[in-house]
Amino acid sequence: MKHFTKIRTLMLTLLLLLGTMPAFAVERPFALHGSGVATLITDPSGLPIGAVATGSGTATHLGQWTVIGNPKYTPDSNGVLHSSGEATLTAANGDKLQIQIDGILDPVAGVDQGVFYFLGGTGRFEGASGSANFVVNINPVTGGFDLTVVGRIDY
Repeated sequence: MKHFTKIRTLMLTLLLLLGTMPAFAVERPFALHGSGVATLITDPSGLPIGAVATGSGTATHLGQWTVIGNPKYTPDSNGVLHSSGEATLTAANGDKLQIQIDGILDPVAGVDQGVFYFLGGTGRFEGASGSANFVVNINPVTGGFDLTVVGRIDY
């Protein structure tokens, strides 16, 4: 009987210790599709230097989402426009996912493509990481855009 009590005490101690261990992030596939409107900010020559973007759609791990972002466009010495900036995706339950943007905008084709880097957030996305390739098709007349993202997220 004394031996059984020691085993129960040991098992209870192990269970309590396991309960205090932090949960580890799990890498998961990530896919997103949506649309929105971007108000372009241009320099005096008409070259885009930034935008204020809002949109919505559906995504794995987010459900219905909304986004607010502020991409910036910087030309390099070869005339290529690099897109960068931040955006916040808000999931259906209110959790937020922070994104850093790194891409290249082709204003003639109306396409911005590159990589989204996940930089944490709130709720289940606190400490999130990972990356995903994105393609934004922009209608320069209306400012409307379609967004497709595919990659991996850890949370």
